Amino acid sequence: MKISASTILACLALLSGCSTLSEQECRSADWYLLGVKDGKQGELASLLDEHKESCTRYGIRPDENRYLAGREAGLKQYCQPGNAFSSGMNGEEYKGVCPPDVDAAFRRNNTAALEVYNSRKKIEEIDRQLSRKEHELTEKDTPEKEKIHLREEIRDIDRKRDRLRSDLHYQERELDHLMGEARYRGERR
Repeated sequence: MKISASTILACLALLSGCSTLSEQECRSADWYLLGVKDGKQGELASLLDEHKESCTRYGIRPDENRYLAGREAGLKQYCQPGNAFSSGMNGEEYKGVCPPDVDAAFRRNNTAALEVYNSRKKIEEIDRQLSRKEHELTEKDTPEKEKIHLREEIRDIDRKRDRLRSDLHYQERELDHLMGEARYRGERR
């Protein structure tokens, strides 16, 4: 069986695409700082296993203790109330990495922000659908029967958008309330 060079290169590219770290990153890694970076991003401790797998290919063994100490330091920065809101508003789902005394509030705040993010994305998609349907409606060669059907679709999509906007308005009010509570608790400490 003969394998072409391009097939081998494609396989290598796929394998390297799955690595969390390149050979150079493994060789020059400051495992403490890498742990801090991953902790600040709210990553699970299991990411270390992926780093190990990447670096094992190059004969390099991560310093687990330094990485985990760095991750703990990073998590202290990540597990702040404001990060729950900002990560959710960036579409990032909380992975349950904060200590028990912070976990429930962080999860609640991240979920509220993520709901707002997701609703806004849905509305953007509906706006794109509406725009496409309205463009089809204005096409000169669209038959009259199709135009009737398009108008019905546009009305249905528009109603759906109105419901989503109403939901979004409620979600934004809830998010504002939670943010106000978090500010109040922060000022009282």
